[in-house]
Amino acid sequence: MSLSRDSIYILLSNLYSKGMAYLFYFITAFLLGTEAFGILKGLMPIADTVTIFFSSGIPPAIAKFLAEEKNENVEKYVPILHLMILLSIFGFILTPYIKYILGGHYLTLNTSLYLAIGLCILASTLIAFSRGILQGLLRIKHLSSTWIVEYTVKIILVFILTLYFGIFGSLLSISLSYLIAGIFGVYLIHKAINGRFNVKKLIDIKIKNIFSDFNLKVLKYSIPIALTSSSYRLFGDVDNVIIMSIMGGFWSGIYGYSSLISRGIFMFASAVSIPLLPRISKTKDLNLLKDGIIQNTIFSSIFVLGCIFFPEIPLIAFFKIAHPEGILCLRILAISSLFMSYYTLISSALQGLGYAKISFYIILFGLILNVFLNLILVNAYGIVGGSLATLITSIIVFLIGVLAILRVKKAYLIK
Repeated sequence: MSLSRDSIYILLSNLYSKGMAYLFYFITAFLLGTEAFGILKGLMPIADTVTIFFSSGIPPAIAKFLAEEKNENVEKYVPILHLMILLSIFGFILTPYIKYILGGHYLTLNTSLYLAIGLCILASTLIAFSRGILQGLLRIKHLSSTWIVEYTVKIILVFILTLYFGIFGSLLSISLSYLIAGIFGVYLIHKAINGRFNVKKLIDIKIKNIFSDFNLKVLKYSIPIALTSSSYRLFGDVDNVIIMSIMGGFWSGIYGYSSLISRGIFMFASAVSIPLLPRISKTKDLNLLKDGIIQNTIFSSIFVLGCIFFPEIPLIAFFKIAHPEGILCLRILAISSLFMSYYTLISSALQGLGYAKISFYIILFGLILNVFLNLILVNAYGIVGGSLATLITSIIVFLIGVLAILRVKKAYLIK
């Protein structure tokens, strides 16, 4: 199956998932109001970042090792799931203390909201493991369907849970959707390898297997990927986090509307990057990156131009608010997201070629720079300063990524 066909499967599931994500935020914005929605939008990047760090950072490593096997043995990866569960328990214990790191308005939030984030970490392990296996098996159609199930369940639950439990209910709907999609993912693995997967092994936990040499090898490779992915996720929303901490829930909500819409570009980039990583890992063919960049450009152009010239339309359509500063932020963030979408592909190529550490160093530098610029520009120019800080950092990260992949390509040509 070609990269283009795989990308179409991911794109279709991303279109559905992104549509459901917009609906998720539309429902929560409608039920919670701007300020409470701003708090939720300020918590979401924290929830995603710690979930990736403690759980969802390992699956890309699983995909890489599994894709390189001639005779895939899925069952030998089950102890990695048990390792992910141990890490997620540790993450759950730490989440109530995150507010002391974030400071500002985050200190005023109820501890139950941070415990809800901890539940997201625990619930994500099974679906993350399933996606790593399916990606490594190159069962991209099956992989795509896991996102469809996750977001469908999330939308079904979010209205009821948010109505009765507020922000906590919104976060709880995410945990439950992870859990249900994870069970579905295990079924798809069983189906993909024609029943040659013993599901009972999922509950057969042996400590010696958890810390086997192979598991530690996968874990070692996954560390830079996990750090890269979590840094990347936090990089994308550190502006919202700082705005929430400095300016509070209302302005975090206004900025969050623009930020959310601009992220639509990433559904195109991820549609290409998800199948790109295992294919480059298997073939070592950098021409696949060139194909991916062309596809991303074709997919993204119309979206970016729409956000630049007609930003009021999506803001009013989705959130019924087109604040002047929010409109300007959307224009700036759309351009920023385009640069970062290209870096997403470069990062996947570096990871697939075994240069995950380089990808991590680049995004870590970008994260530090973004925090530094946001602290200065948000204090000086409010939410517009946050978007400018993100744009400047995105351009710099993209340029460094281009230089890195050119050096890697030169090294391969020498070999």
